Amino acid sequence: MEDHRSAQHDDTRIYLIGGGIASLAAAAFLIRDADVPGHNIVILEQLDCLGGSLDGAGSPQDGYVLRGGRMIESKYLCTYGLFSSIPTLDGGKTVTQEIFDWNETMKTSSKSRLVRRGQRIDGPEFGLSEKHILNLERVAAEPEGMLGRSTIADEFDSSFFQTNFWLMWCTTFAFQPWHRAGVMVGALRVTFWGALAMAVTAGVGSLFGTVV
Repeated sequence: MEDHRSAQHDDTRIYLIGGGIASLAAAAFLIRDADVPGHNIVILEQLDCLGGSLDGAGSPQDGYVLRGGRMIESKYLCTYGLFSSIPTLDGGKTVTQEIFDWNETMKTSSKSRLVRRGQRIDGPEFGLSEKHILNLERVAAEPEGMLGRSTIADEFDSSFFQTNFWLMWCTTFAFQPWHRAGVMVGALRVTFWGALAMAVTAGVGSLFGTVV
C-alpha cells in the first residue's frame, strides 16, 4: 500500500521563531513524527548561529566557548528518546550513544563550583538577604502568566545580582538580568523537583543530613 503520509505534507510550511533548542527540537519532531519534509521547515534566527543559550563556537586550536552548559542526566528520557533518532555527523551512531560514549571517555571532575576574580571559593555562602529569599519564593510560586513580560531585573533589586547565588545560578542556566522572569520560574521549579527526586532516590537523610 502506498504511503501517503509524506505527500499530505508537501505543501505544509512551518515557521519557527528563534534558533534555540525548543525550535530545533520542534523541527526534529515534525520531521520524525509528522513526516514534514525538512525543506518545508524554516527557522528564523537573528544571530548567525543556532542553539540559543546552548550555542557553541570555536576550534580545536583556539578552544571552544559556550554561553551556557546543561547537565544531561539519566532521567531525561524525552531528550534521549529524541537524540536516539538523530544520527551523529559521521552517521556512525546516534547522538544519544555519542553522549554516553563521551561520558565514559571524559569523566566529570569539577574542582570548584564558583570562581570569583580568579580565586576558587569552596562552599560559598549564597549571600542572600531575607528580602532576596522572599522574592525567590514569591517568583517561584507565581504563575508564569501573571509575570507577563517582566524581566528578572524587574523582580529583584540590584543587590541580588551581586550575590554568590546569582553568580552560580546565571552561569549554570545561562541567565541574564534582562531575561524573562518566567524562564527563571521554570528553572527554579525544575531544580526543586530535581532535588526532591535525589532525596527520594538517595534517602532524605543522606541528602540533607541526619538530625539526632
